[in-house]
Amino acid sequence: MDAFAPLIERALADPAIARLAARLGRGVVFERDGIAYPVVHADSVDVTIAAPADVWDAMTSALPRPGHQSIGAAQRSEPQLRITAQPLVWAQALPMLERLIEAMRAAAHPVADTGPVFALDRLECRHRRIRWPAGGGDAWVFEEAAGDPNQPVLLCLHTAGADARQWHGVMTDEALGRHWRMVAFDMPSHGRSAPPPGWTGEPWRLTAALYLDVITAWMDACGLQRVALAGCSMGAAIGLAFLARRADRAHGAILLETPWRSPGRRNDFLDHPAVHGGRFGAAWVQALLSPHSPASQRRRATWIYSQSAPGVYEGDLAFYSDEFDAARYVRDIDTQRTPLWLMTGDYDYSATPADTRKVADSVAGSRFLQLDGLGHFPMTEDPQRLLTHFRPAAIELRTGVNR
Repeated sequence: MDAFAPLIERALADPAIARLAARLGRGVVFERDGIAYPVVHADSVDVTIAAPADVWDAMTSALPRPGHQSIGAAQRSEPQLRITAQPLVWAQALPMLERLIEAMRAAAHPVADTGPVFALDRLECRHRRIRWPAGGGDAWVFEEAAGDPNQPVLLCLHTAGADARQWHGVMTDEALGRHWRMVAFDMPSHGRSAPPPGWTGEPWRLTAALYLDVITAWMDACGLQRVALAGCSMGAAIGLAFLARRADRAHGAILLETPWRSPGRRNDFLDHPAVHGGRFGAAWVQALLSPHSPASQRRRATWIYSQSAPGVYEGDLAFYSDEFDAARYVRDIDTQRTPLWLMTGDYDYSATPADTRKVADSVAGSRFLQLDGLGHFPMTEDPQRLLTHFRPAAIELRTGVNR
């Protein structure tokens, strides 16, 4: 009996996916060994995804290997997967399709949907006024903190298009809170921070110089001479730059998902009048998550991205994907002065373990660890798994820091 068609039907019964499919208005077909399986009915077939049975089986297995966890991953790693669609149509269909693949996997291999419960009452929240480095005036940034206020600050930097909520699972860790005062803020125009002063609606665009100055302005507003850094993806990229260019303000860093370079992440459909930017941005990052991570936490990771303001994610990627090049910074980092840990998940294809290892090999004294079973957002998608590696590094870093 053909089990593929019933698997599609069971996944399409998910209310969220059914809603997206009903409103797509595009015909979608999966092909498995040359046999067509209609997914969304329309007057014409606008999207076809074709692959041999073994590729489909790999993608819908309980724990697909890296490169097969999503359509986005398979599109890059699996030469036998063929996609036929106009670019705009593909962008419109992608949010439904990424969720559909995950739902097919869940239908074939049901698991308990459980994840950690964070003690969010440990967080202290406020807005802080900083001097805006681009054009003067003051900006307000939303800030969260946890841990012992008498300890030095570990500044947690969020990823492109996201905000400080990504770090809740790490910041509320009671053991870490005995060693560090963990603080995170939403960059201006991100999350709960308003756009910068003088904003008239123009697209957000981030540069390394601006990002460095924003971090320094926040430190000055807090009266902090030095901080340790914990950054992921875009936050890791600027972490390298900070150690190289502002070493006198840093204790050291633990950086997650650090690229050498990450070209191709910026995409016009992230801010396009014919594409739902929030849904597309969430799908763009969903493909980078690990199937090992709890489903509830994966949903939380994409929910944060779905709330990004128009153009903010793309504007961040102007720095992360277009401008950033680790080669500009690695030779100027002195790990005797600012210790550096580098950790990257094996499901990440934006900043691969091989890329991060190249960074580590170029920074004498840095320490690299591959995070098996984790994707591009380890502190959000599975903080408990991450903490088994992050916590010892953070405590070791703390031993070298004077209060």
